Amino acid sequence: MRRQTATRTGDSRHGHEEQVDSATIRLLASWRSQDATDDPAMIREADEGVAEFKRAMNENRTATAEPVLFP
Repeated sequence: MRRQTATRTGDSRHGHEEQVDSATIRLLASWRSQDATDDPAMIREADEGVAEFKRAMNENRTATAEPVLFP
């Protein structure tokens, strides 16, 4: 598998403009389209996974007396 990486051509912190890495943007877009679904069961499963992650993050932060991330 060939690995593609993004490179910075300019440093915006010093007033230089960055060039868009169109190859990386195309790669990310292709991954997004490959992962896309309209299957209600898969969408529900993904939503439940996100909800479980949020609950676990909030539980951990509550246990350590930190503010929750997902109110």
